[in-house]
Amino acid sequence: MPPKGMLKYWFFFFLLASLEGGYALFTLLRIPADPTNSFFLGLSISRLSMAGILLSMVFISAWLGVLAWRKPLWRETYLDPGKYPKTFDTLTCLSALSALLVSVGLFLLRFYDPTRFLPLFERAKPLAITIIVLGLQLSIWLLFLRNGFDSKFFKDRKINRAAGIFFGILLAIFAFIAITRIGLTPDAAYWAEPGVALQGWQFGLALLGGFFTSLLSLKIDPHLKKTDLIFAILLWGIAVVIWQSVPMDVLKNSFYGPFAYPLGQSLPYSDAGFYDYLAQGLLLGKGFITSIPPRPLYIVLLAGLHALFGLDYSLIFLGQTLILALFPVVLYFLGNTLHSRSAGVTVALFTIFREWTNLLISSQTRVSNSKMTLTDIPTAFVLSLAALFVIRWLQKRNRQPLSPLIAGGIFGLLLILRTQSMLILPLIVLLALLIFWPRWKEWLVVSLIFLFGVTLSVSPWLTRNTHITGKITFDDPSQLGLLSSQYKFTDNLNSTDFDLANESLSNSILSFALQNPGFVAEFISTHFLATEINGLLALPLIEPFYGFQEPINIYWTNWDGHLSFYNQLLLIFYLAIIALGLGAVWCRFTWIGLTPLIFNLGYALSNGVARFSGWRYDFPVDWVAYFYFGVGFVELLTLLASSFSEDSEKIYSSPPEKVPHQNIKGSSLILFSFLFLLIGSSPLIFENAIPPHFESFSEEALLSKISPFAAEIEVFAAQDGARILIGRLLYPRFYRDGAGLASAHPWPAYAIRDFSRMGFVLIDQQNTQVVFPIKKMPVEFPNAEDVIVLGCQKDDYLEARLIYLMDNQEILLNEKIFVTCTE
Repeated sequence: MPPKGMLKYWFFFFLLASLEGGYALFTLLRIPADPTNSFFLGLSISRLSMAGILLSMVFISAWLGVLAWRKPLWRETYLDPGKYPKTFDTLTCLSALSALLVSVGLFLLRFYDPTRFLPLFERAKPLAITIIVLGLQLSIWLLFLRNGFDSKFFKDRKINRAAGIFFGILLAIFAFIAITRIGLTPDAAYWAEPGVALQGWQFGLALLGGFFTSLLSLKIDPHLKKTDLIFAILLWGIAVVIWQSVPMDVLKNSFYGPFAYPLGQSLPYSDAGFYDYLAQGLLLGKGFITSIPPRPLYIVLLAGLHALFGLDYSLIFLGQTLILALFPVVLYFLGNTLHSRSAGVTVALFTIFREWTNLLISSQTRVSNSKMTLTDIPTAFVLSLAALFVIRWLQKRNRQPLSPLIAGGIFGLLLILRTQSMLILPLIVLLALLIFWPRWKEWLVVSLIFLFGVTLSVSPWLTRNTHITGKITFDDPSQLGLLSSQYKFTDNLNSTDFDLANESLSNSILSFALQNPGFVAEFISTHFLATEINGLLALPLIEPFYGFQEPINIYWTNWDGHLSFYNQLLLIFYLAIIALGLGAVWCRFTWIGLTPLIFNLGYALSNGVARFSGWRYDFPVDWVAYFYFGVGFVELLTLLASSFSEDSEKIYSSPPEKVPHQNIKGSSLILFSFLFLLIGSSPLIFENAIPPHFESFSEEALLSKISPFAAEIEVFAAQDGARILIGRLLYPRFYRDGAGLASAHPWPAYAIRDFSRMGFVLIDQQNTQVVFPIKKMPVEFPNAEDVIVLGCQKDDYLEARLIYLMDNQEILLNEKIFVTCTE
């Protein structure tokens, strides 16, 4: 409680309020008048009303100031919060709420539709800003009078020393990058822009969510487990509603899902199309179209969604969204586990809003989002889930086997989803050693159990691949050859000169690294630091915002490694809050609190080793920067609450209870072991359990099915270069001459050509790119139908002359039907 003598400063409060009102009135009257709306003295009715309100505020504040100065008895009777605690508490809340609501209203007035409301905004701004400033001043002043301000919480707390050390480290790295330009200077082998950044208003809204959750936490029991369930369901629902509110039309000109005509809908392309046709091929019962497909777990998920919803991509993406909306929920539990519910809510809202932007800009730039069949968000989801369960395992600090088994099993699933996560594995084992030390025997036991869980998940896939290639491998050797191509000075991303049969990938990479250690160290550090920088840039910079009715300003796509001075200061501020977050989790859990950072560093290192970074390559871990920022923001709130004598301990989540070692039932271990083995085996189960959709036909049998032109077809099929194939027709797209999908490596079916045509993909035991010459776009064209295609083999595609629709027994012909393949 502050001394009574502080009440005399009410005079200065009212004097300041009167001066602020007078300045606002002066500013309002300086705005040029509109003669068409003049009512009195050149002022419109609305401006005259606002001037009257401001003038009243000036005189009332001045009058109250005089009373507070000249009548001490009146001041102590009516202006002492200690005498009317409930009244002044209500006034504190109302003044803060008024400032918030008017701030939101002023922001919407400025940016919702500037062309309509900008004149009104200019006139309302002086009054609105005055209300905002007075509301904040009054709420802070009343808090001070009611509770006082104790600065020792800023001076004596251990967390501030830890945060200072982390800030010094981050600032040193910031200076190193600024001086050397490592991480900013593009690498000739591969370089890409940062990922999607939060918009400023979304950033503020998420912080408000964390602030109100902190207020709520002061009123509720932190031990209530049902509260976490309510928050989880609420955040999941918010994510689903917001992400699903974005229509499929946003994909119209996207890279990974451009609209296809005449169907008039989004169809997968490039990597998204690759995963999608592998999933559809799996359902045809011939196994995987490629011998060792990448990301097999995601392909199985897509196959399941196709089995449920067919080719209705709106429903497929709904199903995917229902799953991926758990990603912010996992981050909520991560934030809650390491710090507080408020931190969890803040980070979850960051994630929800960022994905919202990610969806909205699908046609403005290349992105990977929940309406595309890509693995980046699923990887981020599983990686964060693995981090959560690693934390829960390490928090127990005992030899109980179930927690490390579950953590290891989930991490194994992550490896099947994204193999490059392998570099995180040794860091987890090292982290466990730091936590268990000096009890190294217990560390050894639980680490072996963790690795056993990893083995359960990955062993079915590794066994399958070893049987095919004779080597233990997660990925197809041809994919690994691409990695080898990065360890060259030129001609990167070209694996054609790598002899997969006779050369060793590891030997090739190691040999180049030993011969050129400086060069290799430079590009690894470049992409490692670029990954970390891009994560920081997920937080908003000070850039123009043109309004809600205008396209989003995708400023990050044009970033060249240079920032304005004020944005450099902003990044330093972000680093300070991140350091506070790191200090907070360190003081609560020491090394355990750095688990998300460990995952981030391991993954960033894998980016450096692979010589890739940027947007989707960083996405699985770029949330770690704003995760610690969210923790730091809430920690700052708790510092302020403590300084005003509030019980800030209620904001923190309860640390896990230390329970004595208990014997785990063998049935639980067997159940989870079987579960991870089953999930790890799911690609093999899908590969072998689905019966073949197409019978094995000879060319003669296929020809006999096309009866109307049997004689002519037999002659055509007998010539060199003619091919007849059966399969499922996917992703038909029409292009006029000179048009097509422009990219570095377009699918041959959609490459730019000098004639009009339909392009599509035919899948059965392999993927065949097909071009069907046709002068005009048809009104409709089959998709996902079983067909027989007769045509001529060109360099990289099949030129179709005849398409036989097996279900409808219809035939599609073009004018070159019986022209020889050589013409």
